[in-house]
Amino acid sequence: MIDQITPLETQKVLDLCSGIGGFTLGHLISGGFETVAFCEINQYCQQVLNLRFPQIPIIPDIHDITTESLYGVGVKEIDGIIAGLPCPPFSLAGKRQASKDSRNLFGEFFRIICEIRPDWAIVENVPGLLTAEGSEFFRAVLWEFASLGFDVEWGVFSAASVGAVHKRERVWIIAHSQSSRRGTSWNQRIQERTNPASVGGGDDDDFQRHRFTNSVYPERSRRVEYQKRAIAQCTSSRGDDGLSARLDGCLLGVTGLNPWLCAATIPSFNRLTRSQVAALTLYCQREYRQLWAEYQARRRQHTEQIKALGNAIVPQCAALIFERLKRIFKQQHKNP
Repeated sequence: MIDQITPLETQKVLDLCSGIGGFTLGHLISGGFETVAFCEINQYCQQVLNLRFPQIPIIPDIHDITTESLYGVGVKEIDGIIAGLPCPPFSLAGKRQASKDSRNLFGEFFRIICEIRPDWAIVENVPGLLTAEGSEFFRAVLWEFASLGFDVEWGVFSAASVGAVHKRERVWIIAHSQSSRRGTSWNQRIQERTNPASVGGGDDDDFQRHRFTNSVYPERSRRVEYQKRAIAQCTSSRGDDGLSARLDGCLLGVTGLNPWLCAATIPSFNRLTRSQVAALTLYCQREYRQLWAEYQARRRQHTEQIKALGNAIVPQCAALIFERLKRIFKQQHKNP
Protein backbone atom coordinates (compact mmCIF):
# COMPACT_ATOMS: atom_id res chain seq x y z
CA MET A 1 0.00 0.00 0.00
CA ILE A 2 1.34 3.40 -1.01
CA ASP A 3 0.90 6.35 1.32
CA GLN A 4 -0.87 9.14 -0.52
CA ILE A 5 1.24 12.27 -0.21
CA THR A 6 -0.09 15.63 -1.34
CA PRO A 7 2.48 18.09 -2.75
CA LEU A 8 2.67 21.61 -1.39
CA GLU A 9 0.81 22.98 -4.40
CA THR A 10 -0.45 21.75 -7.76
CA GLN A 11 2.50 21.32 -10.09
CA LYS A 12 2.24 22.56 -13.67
CA VAL A 13 3.63 19.92 -16.03
CA LEU A 14 4.95 19.90 -19.61
CA ASP A 15 4.56 16.42 -21.15
CA LEU A 16 7.15 15.72 -23.88
CA CYS A 17 6.93 12.82 -26.36
CA SER A 18 3.49 12.25 -24.86
CA GLY A 19 2.33 9.26 -26.92
CA ILE A 20 -1.26 8.52 -25.93
CA GLY A 21 -0.88 10.21 -22.54
CA GLY A 22 0.25 7.39 -20.24
CA PHE A 23 2.55 9.69 -18.27
CA THR A 24 -0.22 12.22 -17.66
CA LEU A 25 -2.67 9.46 -16.76
CA GLY A 26 -0.14 8.41 -14.12
CA HIS A 27 -0.20 11.74 -12.32
CA LEU A 28 -4.01 11.78 -12.52
CA ILE A 29 -3.86 8.64 -10.36
CA SER A 30 -1.37 10.21 -7.99
CA GLY A 31 -2.95 13.68 -7.82
CA GLY A 32 -1.36 17.07 -7.28
CA PHE A 33 -0.17 17.64 -10.86
CA GLU A 34 -1.67 19.32 -13.91
CA THR A 35 -0.44 18.87 -17.47
CA VAL A 36 -0.56 22.24 -19.24
CA ALA A 37 0.83 21.22 -22.64
CA PHE A 38 1.66 18.10 -24.65
CA CYS A 39 4.36 17.61 -27.26
CA GLU A 40 3.69 14.73 -29.66
CA ILE A 41 4.48 14.42 -33.38
CA ASN A 42 2.52 11.25 -34.21
CA GLN A 43 -0.85 12.20 -35.73
CA TYR A 44 -2.73 9.18 -34.39
CA CYS A 45 -1.46 9.86 -30.88
CA GLN A 46 -2.47 13.51 -31.30
CA GLN A 47 -6.01 12.34 -32.09
CA VAL A 48 -6.07 10.24 -28.91
CA LEU A 49 -4.76 13.14 -26.82
CA ASN A 50 -7.33 15.51 -28.30
CA LEU A 51 -10.06 13.03 -27.47
CA ARG A 52 -8.90 12.41 -23.90
CA PHE A 53 -7.68 15.92 -23.06
CA PRO A 54 -9.38 18.39 -25.40
CA GLN A 55 -8.50 21.34 -23.18
CA ILE A 56 -4.71 20.74 -23.27
CA PRO A 57 -2.76 22.23 -26.22
CA ILE A 58 -0.40 20.09 -28.30
CA ILE A 59 2.86 21.35 -29.82
CA PRO A 60 3.71 18.69 -32.44
CA ASP A 61 7.49 19.05 -32.79
CA ILE A 62 9.84 18.96 -29.79
CA HIS A 63 12.25 21.21 -31.70
CA ASP A 64 9.61 23.95 -31.55
CA ILE A 65 9.33 23.94 -27.74
CA THR A 66 10.44 27.34 -26.44
CA THR A 67 9.14 29.75 -23.83
CA GLU A 68 7.70 31.76 -26.72
CA SER A 69 5.85 28.83 -28.28
CA LEU A 70 4.47 27.86 -24.87
CA TYR A 71 3.29 31.41 -24.27
CA GLY A 72 1.69 31.21 -27.70
CA VAL A 73 -0.57 28.35 -26.61
CA GLY A 74 -1.42 30.01 -23.30
CA VAL A 75 1.14 28.28 -21.04
CA LYS A 76 2.61 30.80 -18.60
CA GLU A 77 3.91 28.56 -15.82
CA ILE A 78 5.76 25.22 -15.78
CA ASP A 79 7.10 23.55 -12.64
CA GLY A 80 8.22 20.24 -14.08
CA ILE A 81 8.83 18.28 -17.27
CA ILE A 82 7.96 14.65 -17.96
CA ALA A 83 9.33 12.86 -21.00
CA GLY A 84 9.05 9.39 -22.49
CA LEU A 85 11.91 9.98 -24.92
CA PRO A 86 12.23 7.66 -27.96
CA CYS A 87 13.79 4.33 -27.00
CA PRO A 88 15.03 2.87 -30.36
CA PRO A 89 18.51 4.44 -29.94
CA PHE A 90 18.98 2.41 -26.74
CA SER A 91 16.77 -0.66 -27.15
CA LEU A 92 18.42 -4.09 -27.09
CA ALA A 93 16.15 -4.97 -30.02
CA GLY A 94 17.78 -2.32 -32.22
CA LYS A 95 21.26 -1.28 -33.35
CA ARG A 96 21.84 0.74 -30.14
CA GLN A 97 23.51 3.65 -31.89
CA ALA A 98 22.64 5.92 -28.95
CA SER A 99 24.30 9.31 -29.55
CA LYS A 100 24.75 8.53 -33.25
CA ASP A 101 21.03 7.82 -33.76
CA SER A 102 19.03 10.72 -35.19
CA ARG A 103 16.10 9.65 -32.99
CA ASN A 104 18.06 10.42 -29.82
CA LEU A 105 16.24 13.41 -28.31
CA PHE A 106 18.19 13.83 -25.08
CA GLY A 107 19.89 16.87 -26.60
CA GLU A 108 16.56 18.55 -27.27
CA PHE A 109 15.36 17.53 -23.81
CA PHE A 110 18.30 19.28 -22.13
CA ARG A 111 17.88 22.30 -24.40
CA ILE A 112 14.31 22.59 -23.13
CA ILE A 113 15.48 22.17 -19.54
CA CYS A 114 17.81 25.14 -20.05
CA GLU A 115 15.08 27.12 -21.81
CA ILE A 116 12.38 26.59 -19.18
CA ARG A 117 14.42 26.01 -16.01
CA PRO A 118 11.92 23.71 -14.27
CA ASP A 119 12.19 22.61 -10.64
CA TRP A 120 12.13 18.94 -11.57
CA ALA A 121 12.02 16.49 -14.46
CA ILE A 122 11.17 12.82 -14.95
CA VAL A 123 12.45 10.71 -17.85
CA GLU A 124 11.33 7.20 -18.85
CA ASN A 125 13.21 4.89 -21.20
CA VAL A 126 14.25 1.28 -21.77
CA PRO A 127 16.86 -0.36 -19.50
CA GLY A 128 19.26 -0.39 -22.44
CA LEU A 129 19.80 3.29 -21.71
CA LEU A 130 21.90 2.25 -18.71
CA THR A 131 24.43 0.27 -20.76
CA ALA A 132 24.45 2.15 -24.09
CA GLU A 133 27.97 3.07 -25.25
CA GLY A 134 29.49 1.10 -22.39
CA SER A 135 27.32 3.06 -19.88
CA GLU A 136 29.02 6.29 -20.96
CA PHE A 137 25.81 7.72 -22.42
CA PHE A 138 23.92 7.30 -19.13
CA ARG A 139 26.90 8.73 -17.26
CA ALA A 140 26.69 11.78 -19.55
CA VAL A 141 22.96 12.13 -18.83
CA LEU A 142 23.57 12.09 -15.07
CA TRP A 143 26.49 14.47 -15.40
CA GLU A 144 24.37 16.93 -17.37
CA PHE A 145 21.55 16.85 -14.83
CA ALA A 146 24.07 17.42 -12.04
CA SER A 147 25.81 20.24 -13.92
CA LEU A 148 22.45 22.00 -14.21
CA GLY A 149 21.94 21.84 -10.44
CA PHE A 150 19.72 18.77 -10.11
CA ASP A 151 19.92 15.86 -7.71
CA VAL A 152 19.14 12.60 -9.49
CA GLU A 153 17.52 9.32 -8.54
CA TRP A 154 16.90 6.38 -10.84
CA GLY A 155 15.73 2.80 -10.83
CA VAL A 156 14.32 0.02 -12.97
CA PHE A 157 11.05 -1.75 -12.39
CA SER A 158 8.44 -3.45 -14.48
CA ALA A 159 4.75 -3.26 -15.28
CA ALA A 160 4.42 -6.66 -13.60
CA SER A 161 5.14 -4.93 -10.28
CA VAL A 162 1.80 -3.09 -10.56
CA GLY A 163 -0.27 -6.09 -11.62
CA ALA A 164 0.37 -6.42 -15.37
CA VAL A 165 0.66 -9.85 -16.97
CA HIS A 166 3.79 -8.80 -18.88
CA LYS A 167 7.21 -7.71 -17.62
CA ARG A 168 7.96 -4.47 -19.52
CA GLU A 169 10.92 -3.21 -17.53
CA ARG A 170 11.71 0.49 -17.77
CA VAL A 171 14.27 2.83 -16.26
CA TRP A 172 12.89 5.94 -14.55
CA ILE A 173 14.98 9.02 -13.78
CA ILE A 174 13.85 11.67 -11.29
CA ALA A 175 15.81 14.92 -11.34
CA HIS A 176 14.89 17.54 -8.76
CA SER A 177 16.45 20.89 -8.01
CA GLN A 178 17.91 21.92 -4.71
CA SER A 179 15.33 23.15 -2.23
CA SER A 180 16.72 26.71 -2.40
CA ARG A 181 15.30 27.10 -5.94
CA ARG A 182 11.78 26.10 -5.02
CA GLY A 183 9.33 28.94 -4.78
CA THR A 184 10.93 31.04 -7.51
CA SER A 185 8.72 32.06 -10.41
CA TRP A 186 9.08 30.70 -13.93
CA ASN A 187 10.21 34.13 -15.17
CA GLN A 188 12.91 34.25 -12.48
CA ARG A 189 14.15 30.80 -13.45
CA ILE A 190 14.18 31.75 -17.14
CA GLN A 191 16.21 34.88 -16.36
CA GLU A 192 18.75 32.75 -14.49
CA ARG A 193 19.90 31.14 -17.71
CA THR A 194 21.31 34.52 -18.86
CA ASN A 195 23.55 34.52 -15.77
CA PRO A 196 26.75 32.58 -16.52
CA ALA A 197 27.18 31.75 -12.83
CA SER A 198 23.90 29.82 -12.84
CA VAL A 199 24.99 27.29 -15.46
CA GLY A 200 28.77 27.56 -15.54
CA GLY A 201 31.13 27.53 -18.44
CA GLY A 202 32.91 24.46 -19.49
CA ASP A 203 36.17 22.73 -19.76
CA ASP A 204 34.31 19.43 -20.23
CA ASP A 205 32.74 20.33 -23.58
CA ASP A 206 33.98 17.30 -25.49
CA PHE A 207 32.55 14.95 -22.86
CA GLN A 208 29.03 16.14 -23.65
CA ARG A 209 28.90 17.36 -27.23
CA HIS A 210 29.48 14.01 -28.90
CA ARG A 211 26.39 12.66 -27.13
CA PHE A 212 24.13 15.70 -27.18
CA THR A 213 25.12 17.10 -30.55
CA ASN A 214 21.88 18.99 -31.14
CA SER A 215 22.07 20.90 -27.87
CA VAL A 216 23.11 24.50 -27.45
CA TYR A 217 23.33 24.69 -23.68
CA PRO A 218 26.57 25.61 -21.85
CA GLU A 219 28.37 23.20 -19.54
CA ARG A 220 29.67 23.64 -16.02
CA SER A 221 33.39 23.72 -15.36
CA ARG A 222 33.22 21.56 -12.26
CA ARG A 223 32.22 17.93 -12.04
CA VAL A 224 29.41 17.17 -9.63
CA GLU A 225 29.40 13.96 -7.65
CA TYR A 226 26.24 11.92 -7.72
CA GLN A 227 25.16 8.58 -6.38
CA LYS A 228 22.54 6.06 -7.26
CA ARG A 229 19.47 6.00 -5.06
CA ALA A 230 16.84 3.32 -5.29
CA ILE A 231 13.29 4.19 -6.27
CA ALA A 232 10.71 2.50 -4.08
CA GLN A 233 8.93 -0.25 -5.93
CA CYS A 234 5.54 -1.81 -5.45
CA THR A 235 5.90 -5.60 -5.39
CA SER A 236 2.26 -6.56 -5.68
CA SER A 237 1.51 -9.00 -8.49
CA ARG A 238 -2.24 -8.83 -8.08
CA GLY A 239 -2.77 -5.20 -9.04
CA ASP A 240 -3.59 -4.36 -5.38
CA ASP A 241 -1.22 -1.41 -5.40
CA GLY A 242 -3.22 0.96 -3.23
CA LEU A 243 -3.77 3.36 -6.12
CA SER A 244 -7.02 4.62 -7.56
CA ALA A 245 -9.00 1.96 -9.42
CA ARG A 246 -9.92 4.42 -12.18
CA LEU A 247 -7.34 3.02 -14.57
CA ASP A 248 -7.11 -0.60 -13.41
CA GLY A 249 -8.93 -1.74 -16.53
CA CYS A 250 -6.44 -0.13 -18.92
CA LEU A 251 -4.75 -3.33 -20.09
CA LEU A 252 -3.47 -4.07 -16.59
CA GLY A 253 -6.16 -5.45 -14.30
CA VAL A 254 -7.16 -9.07 -14.81
CA THR A 255 -10.76 -7.94 -14.89
CA GLY A 256 -11.55 -6.72 -18.37
CA LEU A 257 -8.30 -8.02 -19.85
CA ASN A 258 -9.90 -10.57 -22.19
CA PRO A 259 -11.87 -7.97 -24.23
CA TRP A 260 -8.63 -6.04 -24.77
CA LEU A 261 -6.85 -9.16 -25.96
CA CYS A 262 -9.71 -10.01 -28.29
CA ALA A 263 -9.64 -6.47 -29.66
CA ALA A 264 -5.99 -6.94 -30.59
CA THR A 265 -7.07 -8.73 -33.76
CA ILE A 266 -9.51 -7.78 -36.51
CA PRO A 267 -11.49 -10.12 -38.78
CA SER A 268 -9.77 -11.26 -41.94
CA PHE A 269 -10.99 -10.07 -45.32
CA ASN A 270 -11.50 -12.71 -47.99
CA ARG A 271 -10.12 -10.85 -50.97
CA LEU A 272 -11.47 -11.87 -54.39
CA THR A 273 -9.32 -12.52 -57.44
CA ARG A 274 -9.53 -10.20 -60.45
CA SER A 275 -11.63 -12.72 -62.35
CA GLN A 276 -14.01 -13.09 -59.42
CA VAL A 277 -14.39 -9.31 -59.18
CA ALA A 278 -14.99 -9.09 -62.94
CA ALA A 279 -17.80 -11.64 -62.65
CA LEU A 280 -19.69 -9.37 -60.23
CA THR A 281 -22.25 -6.80 -61.30
CA LEU A 282 -21.05 -3.20 -61.49
CA TYR A 283 -22.95 -2.39 -58.29
CA CYS A 284 -21.33 -5.32 -56.45
CA GLN A 285 -17.91 -4.34 -57.77
CA ARG A 286 -18.29 -0.84 -56.35
CA GLU A 287 -19.53 -2.27 -53.07
CA TYR A 288 -16.60 -4.71 -52.92
CA ARG A 289 -14.02 -1.98 -53.57
CA GLN A 290 -15.61 0.21 -50.92
CA LEU A 291 -15.49 -2.64 -48.39
CA TRP A 292 -11.84 -3.32 -49.29
CA ALA A 293 -10.94 0.35 -48.82
CA GLU A 294 -12.69 0.42 -45.43
CA TYR A 295 -10.90 -2.77 -44.42
CA GLN A 296 -7.51 -1.31 -45.37
CA ALA A 297 -8.29 1.87 -43.42
CA ARG A 298 -9.22 -0.21 -40.39
CA ARG A 299 -6.01 -2.21 -40.67
CA ARG A 300 -3.97 0.99 -40.82
CA GLN A 301 -5.77 2.33 -37.77
CA HIS A 302 -5.27 -0.99 -36.00
CA THR A 303 -1.55 -0.83 -36.74
CA GLU A 304 -1.39 2.67 -35.25
CA GLN A 305 -3.30 1.49 -32.19
CA ILE A 306 -0.94 -1.42 -31.57
CA LYS A 307 2.06 0.87 -32.08
CA ALA A 308 0.68 3.46 -29.69
CA LEU A 309 -0.13 0.87 -27.02
CA GLY A 310 3.26 -0.78 -27.47
CA ASN A 311 5.07 2.52 -26.91
CA ALA A 312 2.77 3.75 -24.16
CA ILE A 313 3.89 4.38 -20.61
CA VAL A 314 2.04 2.24 -18.07
CA PRO A 315 0.07 4.79 -15.99
CA GLN A 316 0.30 2.77 -12.76
CA CYS A 317 4.11 2.72 -13.04
CA ALA A 318 4.20 6.47 -13.62
CA ALA A 319 1.95 6.94 -10.57
CA LEU A 320 4.60 5.34 -8.36
CA ILE A 321 7.18 7.77 -9.67
CA PHE A 322 4.94 10.75 -8.94
CA GLU A 323 4.38 9.45 -5.42
CA ARG A 324 8.17 9.33 -4.98
CA LEU A 325 8.45 12.90 -6.30
CA LYS A 326 5.87 14.06 -3.76
CA ARG A 327 7.93 12.47 -1.00
CA ILE A 328 10.88 14.52 -2.23
CA PHE A 329 8.72 17.66 -2.10
CA LYS A 330 7.72 16.82 1.46
CA GLN A 331 11.34 16.28 2.50
CA GLN A 332 12.40 19.58 0.92
CA HIS A 333 9.60 21.32 2.77
CA LYS A 334 10.90 19.92 6.05
CA ASN A 335 14.49 20.86 5.23
CA PRO A 336 14.39 24.07 3.18
